[in-house]
Amino acid sequence: MKTILITGTTSWIWNYLASNLKNDNKIIWVGRSENNIENIDFISWDLKDLSFLAKIEKSISEIDYLVLNAGIGYFDNFKNISIEQNKEILETNLISPILLTNLLLNSAKIKSGIIFIWSIAGKKSAKNWASYAASKFWLRGFAMQLKNEIKWIKIHIINPKIVNTNFHKNSKIEIVWKYEETKIDDIYSSIFEIINWNETRFEIDL
Repeated sequence: MKTILITGTTSWIWNYLASNLKNDNKIIWVGRSENNIENIDFISWDLKDLSFLAKIEKSISEIDYLVLNAGIGYFDNFKNISIEQNKEILETNLISPILLTNLLLNSAKIKSGIIFIWSIAGKKSAKNWASYAASKFWLRGFAMQLKNEIKWIKIHIINPKIVNTNFHKNSKIEIVWKYEETKIDDIYSSIFEIINWNETRFEIDL
């Protein structure tokens, strides 16, 4: 049985993934919204509250995998995105995962690997996605650098396309996506293959 720490609980996609992963693994879930799934340890944390990093080390023992999923997006013409919204995007999508990763690596609490559940927005441009896409580009670069620097654990990044969830609830414009949507089961299958050492690719585009 592996111990998996997952960040982010606001999208129902993780109800599906955690419900399946928990059958053979111990799941620790970190996020703002507590879930109602049995046999999952929940730690309440608003990722914008960076002071929580000083406390999380005491709450978490050794883990096999860190799965960085938490994210937020505001979608509109860039000039309409407020300073506060840009700040929230950067704190949630970029700063908190970098600092959490740094904390857990320095305390040697990650045994096997880090999985970034990121977005095709980190590789392709789309209208009205400027701030969100920028955070994805930056963190993709961070993951690539970790892969080159850290050889004792595995680093993977999974890039779904649009998934049918409530993620785009903050959109002020209609999201038009010309590519096929990513199915939740494809994300789950990728994670399952990674944690069972059957997937060796660094970057997996879904």
